[in-house]
This record gives sequence, structure tokens and C-alpha cells, in this order.
Amino acid sequence: MKELNPLLRSFLFIIGGEIATEVGIQLLNSENEDITDEDITENIKERIKSGEYKIDFDPDDTVILKLNTVRKTLYILYSAKLAQFRRIRDKSTGWFIYYWWHEFDLLEEIIMEKKRLVERKLRERLEFEENNYFFICKKCQDSNIKYNFDTAFELNFRCPNCGDPLEAQDNQNFIQFLKEKIVSIENADLSIDSEII
Repeated sequence: MKELNPLLRSFLFIIGGEIATEVGIQLLNSENEDITDEDITENIKERIKSGEYKIDFDPDDTVILKLNTVRKTLYILYSAKLAQFRRIRDKSTGWFIYYWWHEFDLLEEIIMEKKRLVERKLRERLEFEENNYFFICKKCQDSNIKYNFDTAFELNFRCPNCGDPLEAQDNQNFIQFLKEKIVSIENADLSIDSEII
């Protein structure tokens, strides 16, 4: 039986937990055949019974064995662009049958897309922090609420919770932190040199 590359396994776990890694293994091992969500569920049940499934599993806990759990996981993989399907209507029942396959070869592209998204959000936050002055209430500091200049002005520079004066907050440390994170992400090499499967 083929196993998942550690990077792919980690990515699947992040987006869907243990069940996503198990579904990923089933998709990987069905490359040359049509596999339905029911087949995937049955294969997982067989792996659990045979002891191949390497997680703490309480036999009384049937959540992992439910077809709906596998289907939800497949849709998560589909929305993450790691799985595809085609559906065919069963002529005898009228129900749709979904045949699934993996798109794991797109992992590097997906990771790069996520990297660009994180970098863009960090740059937006950096711009926001650099272009605004912030005020906080020292008495209510545990609430971590900070007000930009416009909001503080509307509040007459008084805390809406306790009425104490709002004081200017120095955000240079946070700005430096954001700059360092942006550089770190820009320099991160997330390319995949070897086969991911």
C-alpha cells in the first residue's frame, strides 16, 4: 500500500485532521480505479479492523466509520483543490454516485497560493499599522482593545468602559515584527523537490 509523503500528510492533517490523511491514503491507492465515497469508507473500516490504522481508536466510537464523515472530508479536500469527482446518476435508484480521485500533484501550487495570501494579509496589516495612530486605556489594558485616532477622537480620548483617558500606544515593535514575518515568508522555500506521493 502506498503511503503519503510527510509534507502531504501534514497538509492533509491541517485541513481535515486524521480522517483526511486516511482518506488521502485511500485516494492515493485507488489511482487506477474508480472509487466512491462508500468504497473509501469501507476501506477505512477494513484498515481499522486489520490494525493498519495507526491512531488511538475506540471501537465504540463510530464517528470515523460514518459515510457522512468521509463525504464531508472529501468535500473539504475538494474545496482545497486536492480532490476531484465526477458524478453519475444510477439508473436503477436515481441517486447520484460520486467517483473521487486525488489532485495531490497540485500541492506545490496550493502551498504557494497560501504563501501569497499570508504575505498579502501581512502587508495589508503592516500598511494599516504604519498609517494609523492607536490609543489604549491603561486601566482596561487586559481587554487589549486599541482605538485608531478617528475612533479615539469620537470618544473624546476617553475609554468607553471606564472613562479614563486613552493614551497613545507605540506600535513600532509590532511594525518591526510584521516586517520580519514578511521577510521570513518571502525567503521561505516551499517548493517541492521530490514527488509528493
